[in-house]
Amino acid sequence: MSSLLLPLMAVIGGFAVLTVSADRLIGAAATLAKHMGLSIVFIGMTIVAFGTSAPELLVSAVAALNGAEGLSVGNAIGSNIINTGLVLGICALITPLMVSRQFLKREFPILAAVVLFAYLLLWNGYLGWPQGLALLAGMVAYGIYLGRSHNSDDEVDVEFLAIGKHRAMIETLLMLVLLLASSQVMVWGSVELARAFGISELVIGLTVIAFGTSLPELAAAIAGVRRGLYDMTLATVIGSNIFNLLGVLAFPGLIGDGVTLPAEVLARDLPVMTALTLVTGVFFYLARLSGGRAAAVPMHRMAGVTLLLGFASYMGVLARDVGAAL
Repeated sequence: MSSLLLPLMAVIGGFAVLTVSADRLIGAAATLAKHMGLSIVFIGMTIVAFGTSAPELLVSAVAALNGAEGLSVGNAIGSNIINTGLVLGICALITPLMVSRQFLKREFPILAAVVLFAYLLLWNGYLGWPQGLALLAGMVAYGIYLGRSHNSDDEVDVEFLAIGKHRAMIETLLMLVLLLASSQVMVWGSVELARAFGISELVIGLTVIAFGTSLPELAAAIAGVRRGLYDMTLATVIGSNIFNLLGVLAFPGLIGDGVTLPAEVLARDLPVMTALTLVTGVFFYLARLSGGRAAAVPMHRMAGVTLLLGFASYMGVLARDVGAAL
């Protein structure tokens, strides 16, 4: 029993640090945006979104370097499924998300295009250096777009912290480090507890690790919703999904001899990721229709319920497939 104490403390302590650091990250990042003359959406889709995707990037790179490219691909796609179905679903269930029309016109169409782009690249079941290079080029193009399209004229109701520019920068970086470190501590504790109870390594990889690398997005998104920063919340989720597909997914193609994708990725995981993205787009469109000419339109709780049900159904299919393989 004493051998379980340290992993249990890691899970509890990691969650506590994760919650506090995510809440402070949102405030520090918003304040940094104000001091630097950048828009809140830009910060959400770069510092917060890319930073909270670092666990996926780390896992993908290590897996590719060790010849486990299939795990690397699954990590990128699986994280997007969790971000859309679970993270965005929970946020929409907590409160109706007010989505700006500007966000609907600019950011979501880019995510839809990136999902389609990745789908077409992987359609033949192979991911090599040409596909990886194409994804990386898309990442560069997306970064250039962010730098040119977002400015400080975006109107967002933000509660800024009473700190200066340098302290805001330090706190943003520090909170990112704490966010990522605490998520890794939680993953370690969860894996140790799972092993102690005799759960297979395969199930651990498909559940604990996949959820663990998405914990920063979940924590940052919920913190954003609590502060009423709906655009930043959506920007974090959508920016992270774009980064996963263009940045994280490029690694297995660029490192090693290429990847022949497992049949399950093409038949199950990739279609589910695409479907959840399209469902989100449908709810965005319905909100836009019902909002009249308002600058921001509500994404109602029904969207959260639908996304969560879709995610739960996927997890059920995944559990069935894993059970059949054991």
